[in-house]
Amino acid sequence: MNIPQLRVQSTPGRIGLAINKPEQTIKQHKAGQSIQQPKADMKIEQKPGKLTIDQTNAWHNLDLKNVLVRTEELVGIANNLWMEGLSRVSREGDELMRIENGGNPIAAQAKRNAGFEFTLQPGSRPTYELVQTNYQPGEAQIYIQRREPIIDNKKRDPEHHYRPGNVHVSMEQMPDLKIDWKV
Repeated sequence: MNIPQLRVQSTPGRIGLAINKPEQTIKQHKAGQSIQQPKADMKIEQKPGKLTIDQTNAWHNLDLKNVLVRTEELVGIANNLWMEGLSRVSREGDELMRIENGGNPIAAQAKRNAGFEFTLQPGSRPTYELVQTNYQPGEAQIYIQRREPIIDNKKRDPEHHYRPGNVHVSMEQMPDLKIDWKV
């Protein structure tokens, strides 16, 4: 017995794709920036200091004294000499008052008072310790005027380029189906 046969022959379809990829470029340029810092204004006012040098004691050590100091010294010396003379005269008066005790008080007093004694003390060298110095510094006044920085920014937009992609579809092979009967 012959049974008819069904024959099926199929050819698959093939699709062809041509793809062009999209292109995109982005460039970001650096921002433009400039910074300037002006110098601060500064002013300094310095008052002069005060220096005092007192060398009076050094001059006195050399026995070079002014009239007022010399007068005070001489008044003191004269006062001491006057007191010493007063006590000497009083003592000599007491000796004369006791003349009856013997001795020769007039001759002894004359002999004692005949001589004249004095001492000369020349001035010595000045020493640095005798010079007094005093320094008072002057105050400094400092004025500062601050200056703000000058900042300049320039924004730059990004460069953006875009080319879209595309797809071309084509049928490279058409599908085919053949059905046959074979007996």
